[in-house]
Amino acid sequence: LTADQLERVFLRLGHAETDEQLQNIISKFLPPVLLKLSSTQEGVRKKVMELLVHLNKRIKSRPKIQLPVETLLVQYQDPSAVSFVTNFTIIYVKMGYPRLPVEKQCELAPTLLTAMEGKPQPQQDSLMHLLIPTLFHMKYPAEPLKAAASPFNLAEKPKTVQLLLDFMLDVLLMPYGFVLNESQSRQNMPSAQGSSLSSVGGPGIPQPPPGMSFYAAKRVIGDSPWTPELLEQCKLGIVKFIEAEQVPELEAVIHLVVASSDTRHSVATAADLELKSKQSLIDWNNPAIINKMYKVYLGDIPLKTKEGSVLKPEMKRESVSTRVKLKIVPHLLRSRQAAETFPANIQVVYDGLFGANTNTKLRSLSLQFVHHICIICPESKIKPLGPMLLNGLTKLINEYKEDSKLLSMAYSAVGKLSSRMPQLFTKDIALVQQFFEALCKEDADTRLAIQEALSMMVGAYSNLEGAQRTLMEALVASYLIKPEVQVRQVAVKFASTVFPPDHIPSRYLLLLAAGDPREEVHGEAQRVLRTFPGKNEKESSGKQMPSFPEMVHYIQDKASHRMKTPAKYMTGTAALPFNPATFGEIVLYLRMCLANSAGVVPTSQSLADMQDHAPAIGRYIRNLMSGNNISFSSSSSSKSAETNPVHLYIGLLQQLLACVGGLPVMYCLLEVVSVYPEKLATRFVDKIDWIKSLMNTNKEEMRELAALFYSVVLCTMSGDQLRASLEQLIKMTKDNHSLEVQHGSLLALGFTVGRYLAKGKIRTMELHDIEQPNTAVMPEQEQLIKSTTETIGSFLDSTSSFLMVAACTALGEIGRNGPLPIPSEGTGFTKLQLVESLLARIPSSKETNKARFCSMKERAIQTLGYFPVGDEDFPHQKLLLQGLMDSVEAKQIELQFTVGEAITSAAVGTSSVAARDAWTVTEEEYIPPSDLKVNDVVPWVIDLILNKHIISPNPHVRQAACIWLLSMVKKLSTHKAIKSHLKDIQSAFVSVLSDSDEFSQDVASKGLGLIYELGSEQDQQELVTTLVDTLMTGKRAKHEMTGETVVFQGGLSKTPDGQGLSTYKELCSLASDLNQPDLVYKFMNLANHHAMWNSRKGAAFGFNVIAAKAGEQLAPFLPQLLPRLYRYQFDPNLGIRQAMTSIWNALVTDKSMVDKYMKEILDDLISNLTSSLWRIRESSCLALNDLLRGRALDDIIDKLPEIWEILFRVQDDIKETVRKAAELALKTLSKV
Repeated sequence: LTADQLERVFLRLGHAETDEQLQNIISKFLPPVLLKLSSTQEGVRKKVMELLVHLNKRIKSRPKIQLPVETLLVQYQDPSAVSFVTNFTIIYVKMGYPRLPVEKQCELAPTLLTAMEGKPQPQQDSLMHLLIPTLFHMKYPAEPLKAAASPFNLAEKPKTVQLLLDFMLDVLLMPYGFVLNESQSRQNMPSAQGSSLSSVGGPGIPQPPPGMSFYAAKRVIGDSPWTPELLEQCKLGIVKFIEAEQVPELEAVIHLVVASSDTRHSVATAADLELKSKQSLIDWNNPAIINKMYKVYLGDIPLKTKEGSVLKPEMKRESVSTRVKLKIVPHLLRSRQAAETFPANIQVVYDGLFGANTNTKLRSLSLQFVHHICIICPESKIKPLGPMLLNGLTKLINEYKEDSKLLSMAYSAVGKLSSRMPQLFTKDIALVQQFFEALCKEDADTRLAIQEALSMMVGAYSNLEGAQRTLMEALVASYLIKPEVQVRQVAVKFASTVFPPDHIPSRYLLLLAAGDPREEVHGEAQRVLRTFPGKNEKESSGKQMPSFPEMVHYIQDKASHRMKTPAKYMTGTAALPFNPATFGEIVLYLRMCLANSAGVVPTSQSLADMQDHAPAIGRYIRNLMSGNNISFSSSSSSKSAETNPVHLYIGLLQQLLACVGGLPVMYCLLEVVSVYPEKLATRFVDKIDWIKSLMNTNKEEMRELAALFYSVVLCTMSGDQLRASLEQLIKMTKDNHSLEVQHGSLLALGFTVGRYLAKGKIRTMELHDIEQPNTAVMPEQEQLIKSTTETIGSFLDSTSSFLMVAACTALGEIGRNGPLPIPSEGTGFTKLQLVESLLARIPSSKETNKARFCSMKERAIQTLGYFPVGDEDFPHQKLLLQGLMDSVEAKQIELQFTVGEAITSAAVGTSSVAARDAWTVTEEEYIPPSDLKVNDVVPWVIDLILNKHIISPNPHVRQAACIWLLSMVKKLSTHKAIKSHLKDIQSAFVSVLSDSDEFSQDVASKGLGLIYELGSEQDQQELVTTLVDTLMTGKRAKHEMTGETVVFQGGLSKTPDGQGLSTYKELCSLASDLNQPDLVYKFMNLANHHAMWNSRKGAAFGFNVIAAKAGEQLAPFLPQLLPRLYRYQFDPNLGIRQAMTSIWNALVTDKSMVDKYMKEILDDLISNLTSSLWRIRESSCLALNDLLRGRALDDIIDKLPEIWEILFRVQDDIKETVRKAAELALKTLSKV
């Protein structure tokens, strides 16, 4: 094209009359004309410009005219083109592209992208500005996998992709209908609009929309701004473009998040749906995604670094609007990475809590983010955050009051933070006080959160020292008396956790709380106070409780102080320093401290268990009283002369007992006096009437303890006083008006005479060598005792069961300590008549009051057992024993334990431990006096039991006999008769193993274990062999056949219900498979644990300890044992299943054992799936089913084919139950 050709083109343009002609000319000549711009001749270029100016005028007015965009684009991309030409070409592309029909635009869209490469930024922006509206109309292939078919081939153009994504993000952030009020002469008028907006960048830059920089806004608006409707289409187009996976998902996450916050719901919904569908695919812990989110959220924060200063003002981005923030934070909550990214995480928190445009919703999300950080952030990364988070939270708590939900979240965030970083809080006790104060004032919902927060904070303060600890004490003390129950509850938590268990002031606070009217407060306090120091912790932390003397002095000080203040508690006429509930708890706690200081482990609050510790406590008290510990007198400021802790303790007990009463208090007083009567009982001689009044209260147990107490005090008096008192008691028993008085006096008579006889026994032993002392008094005393005994005896036939029981107990006490002063036989009240009368009480009669009746039986049996103990020449010893053994009836397991004890006592007679004084001597320490005549009939008793009762056809008799044997073996383990009968006793126990009654089996198996432990090595060998033999062959002692014996069919090892010995057989085979036949005893100990062993009577046998020992001894065999035990737990035979499950529970304390031995268990099960016994096949299927449930595939992948194959085979088993079990296992297997 030369200059004249250009003229001709001009001419033709001028001649074109219709749009069509014009369009044809343009499409033919525009590209070549533009190329002419690169001409070197000035004239040509000028001509071209003129032509273009004319053309522009014509085109602008005719919007229908199409331009040759395609050719222009090709020309635009020509690498050899001069920039002058390309600059003009793009002007026509921009003019022509929007005029094209939509289909054509879609077709050319990819070319626009291709054209971008390597061009200057403004031109790239213009091209993208053309492209974006087209995206709305683009069609994408259904399968995004076929990249070849995809219209945009972006995979090879990473740079273009980045440019495009940035531009798209800006489009998405652009608000609808935004106008940049930018005047042309922006540079000349620096402060006109700049003054108000200069916050953003340099002077005079207009404010861009949130999240964008001035430059970004400018390029999105471009030369021809989009209408809001078109902008909405553009945004939708972008979402569709991302949905079609045209760009990597990672990069586009933030676009979807921003789009989902759009104000037009078409855009927001589309983006939301897309986000939801990608939810599981997106890795929220990818730093690229998270950092981008933070960047968009925060905008460009002017950092004081070098880069910060480089950023041009028009490039600086704002923080996004609250709408977008609300969408970003929930995604941060999903991410571990977000919690770790410092400093962005803390910036987001502070912006959300205290930013200028934050709102309640964003605050709440930010708090959730704080929770998230506290939970997720690793140790190293949370260190620098802690103080800032805490400051932010406390600031929020102090300043923000509108929404209680938010406050609650803030409080619990502080709690979470404290459990992560206790060191932050330890120094700051003021914070605790602030929270406690808030707990008093805030509304109910917030209270709960504060309560939770404080509970979590407790841990931070557990090692306070010195002044800080004292401060905390004062704080807790002041909040324990607040009216709000939650405050008191938390205060209790602090008192119990912050201070060590031997810290006296905090224990005292807990004792006060234990008298709180509200259950949630006193319940918690009592729980803490009554947690007995564990046996295992004994080694780890030496001090478990305060020492007894210190605690008593502290309580006494507080008590005498409170009596002078309004804090005292009035009851009737008397005043107490504490309310009864607190006082009761104080007494029990002091008793625990006493036991602890005496070196025994206080284990429970039952009085019977407490009494076992009395002798040890006695030794400690004697020690205290002998003045080794007088050092306390100086520290105690109280005026009273009494400084010995024991006296103070007794004083407190008396005070409480006089006003309120209560069994435990009565017991504690009785105990402390009984263990050292010589010194302590004398104090009560002048209070004897007060004790008498206690003897006729309305509680039976209370009267009994009081009577005991009375007898202890009485026995310290001299002869005349004693006689007068006894005579008065006899008179009182005749008083028919009050049963209580009669009951109390009867008991007191029995206890007193008993004690007196015991003392006499000791005295005669001491005075054995010297001539008989003051014999003159004796007959008179004898006479008194005789008449007392007769008086008591007369009540045995009383109509009131109360008095019968009392008389029975009283006679037992006398009989235990010496011969009964009544004739052996003949008429009237004789020993024979007494024995027969008591034996007659044991069998059931139609008595109405069941409980009272049981206690009658128990007492009768006990009393009978005591007679031969106190009387070496008791004439009816064998009669009595036979009577006891013949008294068996159905369903009296508890009672048979009592009978067992009685038989044991009566059989050894005078050398029984029953003769000791339980307060001062333990069973183990007791040595029977040497000079007594021996009336031991143990061999006769054992013979009788083995040859008559164990083989009785009546199962109840067998069970009872088994219990008696157990009792004898346990109590008389060193006795010659037992040692020589080991094998017979073993076979007796084995014969009971096949009884159908579970408890009988249990007793027998426990007995076998005891017997085995008693034998010498050779004995043990023989015992094991016979046991295994009997179990495996099923030979057993024949029961005598009498008329009513049912003969049943089925092998020897079967009883009618098919249980029988099978369980023990299995245990036996387990043991022999380990080549350790004697383990069978261990298994038996673990196999069943009847509830009976947990009762007071059962616990005395100590099987829990034995079982624990057995468990330890079996530990080395676990790898061989576990697979079999696992399978046995699914055995179709109920007995075996229970026994094995019980062994399993005893041995497998740690749940991860199954995973540890997974391979062994699996191998065992697979090999047993095809066992020849159906029981084993069935149990293997069921066990497999249980083992596979919820397993990861990797655990069993190598065994999978084999299991499938075998299980399908087992599905054709001949036994239906096995088929069902296999089906179950297959179902589970298919789900693995």
